[in-house]
Amino acid sequence: MGRIYVDRYTGKIERTDVYLVRLTLRDGTVIEPLEPRRLFPITNTSMYITLLDGEEREVGFVRDLEELDPPSRTALEECFAEYYMIPKITRLLESEEKFGSLKWRVETDRGEVSFRIQNRHSDIKRLWGTNRVIVRDSNDNRYEIRDVTSLDAHSKHLLFSYL
Repeated sequence: MGRIYVDRYTGKIERTDVYLVRLTLRDGTVIEPLEPRRLFPITNTSMYITLLDGEEREVGFVRDLEELDPPSRTALEECFAEYYMIPKITRLLESEEKFGSLKWRVETDRGEVSFRIQNRHSDIKRLWGTNRVIVRDSNDNRYEIRDVTSLDAHSKHLLFSYL
């Protein structure tokens, strides 16, 4: 079976687990379990969704969430809310540089956390043309600063020395 382009006319998507969905095609064929993933999880969150089988082969593809019926769109959005949960940094409390890596203590929308950043040049990225910053720690976890202009003066001072 080739790749199936899914829209409101070709199939319905239902959430079956935290990160898994079931695809029911118009002819009654059911394909499950499928794992939905965004191809552009930061820059284009509502377009280009792939549906992967248990062996991570692409079975289905959604061009745009707006092309789905409302329950299918909701099912995917709920999966993504769990899978792509990225803590939002609201304050930078401390920054310490040692042997080329950084240790940050920050406040997030999920509480206070400390982490290491291996390479400040590649792991702290300001998204081009925006005030958003994505930070990757040494364990490959991601954090987001939605708008650097909304940070307090101390946080801006710590952050701007690395941007």
